[in-house]
Amino acid sequence: MNSLPSETKQSIDLQTALVEKLYGRFHLLQRHDEKIEIVQEGLKEFFLEGNKTRFKKEMEELDNEHTRNLFIQNFLSYGLLQELLSDINVEDVIINALNPIYIHHSEKGLVCVDRQFKSKEELDLFIKKLILFSGRTRFENIMNIELPNLDGRVNIIKSPFGPQITITKAKASPLSVLDLIKRGGMTYEVAAQLWLYLEGMSIRPANMIIAGGPGVGKTTLLNALFSFIPDTDRLVVIEDTLELNTEFVSSCSRLESGEDFSLADLVKNSLRMRPERIVIGEVRGAEAGDMITAANIGKYCIGTIHALTSREAIMRLQNQPMNIPKELVRLIDVFVVLKRYHVGGRVTRIVDEISETSGMEQEKVLLSQIYKYDYESNEIRQMSTSTVYRDKLSQQSGLLPKDLILEVQLRAMLLKELANRNLTTLREVTLFCRAFSRDPDKAVAGLGLSREELLGKEYLDERRQRFVH
Repeated sequence: MNSLPSETKQSIDLQTALVEKLYGRFHLLQRHDEKIEIVQEGLKEFFLEGNKTRFKKEMEELDNEHTRNLFIQNFLSYGLLQELLSDINVEDVIINALNPIYIHHSEKGLVCVDRQFKSKEELDLFIKKLILFSGRTRFENIMNIELPNLDGRVNIIKSPFGPQITITKAKASPLSVLDLIKRGGMTYEVAAQLWLYLEGMSIRPANMIIAGGPGVGKTTLLNALFSFIPDTDRLVVIEDTLELNTEFVSSCSRLESGEDFSLADLVKNSLRMRPERIVIGEVRGAEAGDMITAANIGKYCIGTIHALTSREAIMRLQNQPMNIPKELVRLIDVFVVLKRYHVGGRVTRIVDEISETSGMEQEKVLLSQIYKYDYESNEIRQMSTSTVYRDKLSQQSGLLPKDLILEVQLRAMLLKELANRNLTTLREVTLFCRAFSRDPDKAVAGLGLSREELLGKEYLDERRQRFVH
């Protein structure tokens, strides 16, 4: 704000004093007009308490309504980071004390930008604003907090070299599986297979781990997969820091760990909340054992883990600090591995591998690789058909394995049809998939199509005949 003395030490001191006065009055889901009222009231109280002499010049300027409104607008903004945080291509903002600021750009990768905090006081004010806006009241040595309206998360850690801050933005419009297909992250066939895993014909969904390194899109994929969960299922979503988007999951309880209870505590408690499904934002400690216990008693679990392959994910689960017995690792039906590649001059996040657990051999958990990405051809290739999970689902659903193979083909066709009709938003995909779960024929008919048209009349007649007898 060039019309305000916002870059002067006196103005920074005024904003800092105001922040400290307002601690505890903000919360994450507050409307902007509510925040404006809080700041206005705080200003009145601040100057009534005898701060006129200390901030005489600022007080005189703030008597002007236009200047006061500009001050409040500036106070409620992120200052020199506002533009970066408003850019849809900026995924992360990295602040290493007073050094130049870096960003992770969705297409360019790590980029140094032409801006930085000029003083310790300016940086401290920014941190205090983040704490205020998140509803917290104090700065700890290590902090994980959320941006207002769950627009992202912030990690702040004290260092001898000054505060180190990483801001990870949430997507303004969370990506659907069709968006991920369009970006080259998967194929329609892969998405259809994931749909079958997540929905399980509303009979036997898969327990799933999504693995990958940092920044490969694990949370983005997990968000997209919520579209495939029937709206009749109750979810409990458990995270260290709120990241997942559950806007279209109405039967959902959201829990966040903190000083008083760990992820493991929350996973244990979730069993008393009567969920069909438990979603863990990131599995990395004792909560892994509680997740496996939940899977062992019939709850369907999904989580993410830092690992570069399915085999590495299993090794992490079996060793410290998770210590899951190898016999129980097999309760995880599917491992989905994401990786980040440079393809055609762009950074692309790709489903690199999908594998199913398939028994034990010489004390080793066996894996059956279903899909694998080939970098040279830039193709996600089917390595084998889903047999282990398919057979489990076949036994519980009464469908033949052939029926389930064709079910995946049908779903791939339907997803492609949605894309052709530009019905690609997370909301549109979610509504269709849930309608399909309730009544497949009605949902397909809603597109002006029929199963006979998509799969062939001969197959459907044969299947109906089987069920009659």
